[in-house]
Parts: sequence; structure tokens; C-alpha cells
Amino acid sequence: MAVQGRPRAVLFLLAHAVVLQAITFAMRPTLSYAVLDVGGSQALLGVVVAAFAVPALILALPAGHVIDRTGERASLLAGAGALVVAALLAIFGGGSVGVLLLATMFLGVGHLLSVIGEQAIVANTTSRGQFDSKFGYFTFASALGQTIGPLLLALPGDTVQTPPVALIFVVCGALGVVLLGISFLVRSSERSAAAGERARMLPAAATLLRTPGLIRALVAGSIVLASVDLFLAYLPALGHGRGIAAAAVSAMLVARSLLSMFSRLFLGRMVKLLGRRRLMVWTILVSAAALLLFALPLPLAVLLALSAVYGFAIGTCQPITMSWIAELATPGTRGLAMSLRLASNRLGQTVLPSLLGTLAAAAGAAGVFVATGVMLAGGAWSGAAVGQAQSGEGPDDVPARP
Repeated sequence: MAVQGRPRAVLFLLAHAVVLQAITFAMRPTLSYAVLDVGGSQALLGVVVAAFAVPALILALPAGHVIDRTGERASLLAGAGALVVAALLAIFGGGSVGVLLLATMFLGVGHLLSVIGEQAIVANTTSRGQFDSKFGYFTFASALGQTIGPLLLALPGDTVQTPPVALIFVVCGALGVVLLGISFLVRSSERSAAAGERARMLPAAATLLRTPGLIRALVAGSIVLASVDLFLAYLPALGHGRGIAAAAVSAMLVARSLLSMFSRLFLGRMVKLLGRRRLMVWTILVSAAALLLFALPLPLAVLLALSAVYGFAIGTCQPITMSWIAELATPGTRGLAMSLRLASNRLGQTVLPSLLGTLAAAAGAAGVFVATGVMLAGGAWSGAAVGQAQSGEGPDDVPARP
């Protein structure tokens, strides 16, 4: 992946993605454990998931528009700063559910600003026809961070079922400072800063939304991402309720991340072989089946295998909407396009976990996994729109270029 033609620029961007996701995927399940430790219910975990999404949902489109006008570095710096604040709140206010929710909000804002900046750099420095492979490599780095983060849950805690919550928050705070330093080294893409001044936010967003099939693809993407959030939030609850050790829960989270990372190395080849639409639909269906099986009282080894299957499938379909939307967007609006995708994702993260959190009060974590699997099956139907463009579908389901 060429970012402004310099290998060091590529390394800085990929390192930023790794550290960002390591912080996020360590803090989010740890925040679930922290809420449970202070007496919060499983139903409250749905609110925790939504707290990650709500502030970011409000900021997504304005952030993308600002990135198109001014470049990506400022967004990366602001995002890293928000992550440091989130860690400090969790460290010093971890005994209060309200403070933990506030920390989750800052975590969501920091993650959003950082991810939009990263994705805009990739979109603005990639040639047409290369989006699938380049976003595959970028999301490989993200998945690497998602694999590293949950490893912190395997550190010895007060009990077998509980990780060292305070220590993990301290480590995440230190990584936030590292991320801030990397953000200073990442340079904005020249294309985003120059072309973005000519585009206005609402007309550009309206133009993107009128693209045939785009809304259904956004819905599919939001359901896919919400399923990952629910997996992160409710796997600790499932393990807690079944007496599964925190180290085993960590292993399942790592298995999901590892296979997501592995799948993205071959994303470009799989898209060429099967087409975007077919690949997305089938991987979402496989993800749904894996989550449905989590509701059964299966042996730990089987749960680990299901985590791996879910990780491979969900890791394949996640980057497809990134590359597709980036290819449809015109230069100067790609930051907005990425933020539009993330806004729809955050909407799904806000509404769906809150609804399923209510279900958790009645049916427990297993019921949430069943509902999430059913929800993903609906996402597969919605994902069938990918590749349906104005001029019809080609043999590889590649959308028509604007």
C-alpha cells in the first residue's frame, strides 16, 4: 500500500492502526468486566455498547467533512487525546458506573476520529481497482491490534473469572500516549486537503446516499459491526455465567481476531474469485450460524473453533463496504464517505445493542447470541445489494464507477 509513495509513511499508518485497535479491543471487554464488578447487570452492558457509539454517531459526518477540508492528521491527534482521557477516567473513576460510561463515550469518540482519519488516508492514496487489496492490508493491521488487545485479559487477576481491570486500564493509557506520538508522525494526504475545500457536507452526503444499493450496503455493514460489538460485550458475560475462566474468554477473543486478520490477507483474491456481493452474503451467513451455535452448552474447544469461524467470516465481509464506498466516492468526498459508513455503523451500534441488552435481562447472554445470529441473517439479505449499480452487474459484481 503506497501512502504518498514513502515506506515510512506506510509503516506509521499501519502502526497507528495496530495501536488504536489494541487499545480499543483491550478496553471494551475490560469495561464490561468493570461494570459487572461494581454491580452492573448484564442488561446494562447493552447501554455500555451504546455509550461507545452515541457521541461518535453525532460527530461522524462533521469529522469526515473537516478531514476532507483540512487533512487527516488533526483528526488522528484529537482521537488519540480522547483515548488517553478515556483511560484516565477508567483508572481514577472505575468504581462508578457513570464514570465508566463516560470513559466508554470518550473511547468511542477517540476510536471514531482515529479510524476516519486512517481510512481517509487509504482512500485518498489508493488507485481505482486497488481498493479491495489495499483496504485488506489496512484491516489486516487493524485485526493485528484487535488480536493483541484481548491478550491483556489473560493476565492474572483477583479471581480466575476476572482479569486485572485496573492494570489493563493503565496499559491502555500508556498505549494512548504512544498513539499520540505516532499521530504526529502521520502526514495528511495531499489529495484530501486540496480537493475537500470544494465539497459541501450535506449535498455530498445526499449524492452518496442516492447511489443505487448504497443504503442497503450501509445497513449490512452496521449489522456486521454491531455483531462484533455484541460479541465483545457479551462473551465475558457468557463466560462469567458458565464459569469459563477469563483466560479462556481471552483465547476466544484472540481466535476471532487472528482469523479476521488472516482472512484480510486474501481479500483481494477472494473478491476476484467470488465477487463482492456473493462473498459478503455468504460470509455474513456463516457468521450468523456461528453465533447461533454459541447459545448451546458446547465444550470449550468447540467454542474456540466457532470463535475462529466467526472471526474469519466477519473479518472478510467488514472491509468490503470500505472498498466499495471508497471506489464510488469522488476525490474530496472520501473522508465524508468513510464517515457516512461509520455513522451508519454507529447507528447500528446504538440501537441494536440497546434492544438486545433488554433481551439479556430475560434470556441472558445466550439469548443475545441467538438474536445477533438472526440479525446477521437479515444483514445477509441487505448485503445482497452490494455490486448492484446503475449499469448492472458484471461477472465479478464490481460496482460501476461514478
